[in-house]
Amino acid sequence: MSKTRMFQALWLLLLSLVCVLMFYYRREPTKSQQERIAGEDTIAVVATVVHTPAPLPTETPSPTPTPVPTIYEITEVFIPLLATSTPVPPTLPPTAVPTPAPTAEPGKTEPFSLIWFSDTQYYAYKRPEIFLSMADWALRIRSDYNAAAVVCTGDIVDNRNYTRHWTNAEAAIDRIRESMPFYCVAGNHDVGADTVDYSTYRQYDFCTTPEAMEFYDDGRCWVLPMREYGILLCGIGWQNDAMYADWLNERIDAYRELPAVLLVHSFLNDDGSLSVNGKRVEKEILRRSPSVRLVLCGHNDGSARWSKTYDDDHTVNAVMYNFQDDKKYGLGYARILMFNPKTRNIAITTYSPFLNDYNYYKDTSRDTFTLYNAW
Repeated sequence: MSKTRMFQALWLLLLSLVCVLMFYYRREPTKSQQERIAGEDTIAVVATVVHTPAPLPTETPSPTPTPVPTIYEITEVFIPLLATSTPVPPTLPPTAVPTPAPTAEPGKTEPFSLIWFSDTQYYAYKRPEIFLSMADWALRIRSDYNAAAVVCTGDIVDNRNYTRHWTNAEAAIDRIRESMPFYCVAGNHDVGADTVDYSTYRQYDFCTTPEAMEFYDDGRCWVLPMREYGILLCGIGWQNDAMYADWLNERIDAYRELPAVLLVHSFLNDDGSLSVNGKRVEKEILRRSPSVRLVLCGHNDGSARWSKTYDDDHTVNAVMYNFQDDKKYGLGYARILMFNPKTRNIAITTYSPFLNDYNYYKDTSRDTFTLYNAW
């Protein structure tokens, strides 16, 4: 090959390499999960990753710092910065404030949240540091998300016969209860699936008990009118019968002006169908008490949702999650439920302060979603 042809070949090769490098560096980096507000009745929306060419470099003025939005503006937007004590959300477009619904009273008109722990048994058994990280995180975000309480849907410990499990759980729960309420129900691991022995569970007395709370059978079942937030919080501990049902329906009816949120250990299977106990609760409670609008449960593995509209046109939603059996990728997940009194929506997202990770599933719609007109 002549020198001229050799130089021409090298020149073309060099030109091709420069073009490839220019194309590569003009692509935007892959974006992490982002969420936005798109009107008065919104859900946390995960942005689709799109690669677009970057604009040519130009001199631009320094960006104006993004103002921290109000609690109303972040009601139904969750961002992966909750791990810090001072999260700064992305820029939010102006949002029209909807007309308050008549059902928003009594109670506050500002959004508020419940922080939900499900099936903490493995953390009480072997990994108490995970339980503590969840407790510390709940306290850290309390003011940012106007959290009314931490709630737990049972199986707080793994084996009720081992004191170490109870004391591990106690260390984390006491840390929470120093600054905010902790409301819980017993699971089968806490009292025994068949024996249903509440003696040790009552001894540790994890559930905060304000004066307004009413009990059935020394704590197997309870109701709490939270008038400052406009909801009735109800709890059904692990049972082997439904003798509590008449008492609970009577108490729910006494506070029928308050939409009820029901904590129960087992209600859904992992495929979203009703469990054996779920069928009992649906028949004995939900059909008879139309003010129950939301059921939170655990027990079975995974994440599931269920809803049913009854003859009087009221709809009940049920949500389940339990990831602690995945000892590598499922550790420390909690859920935030943000209640919006203006839209009557409940926005839900899932986060592990231990793993510093949002959304257990690749399909993020299973972990982050909105229930519309749900309370």
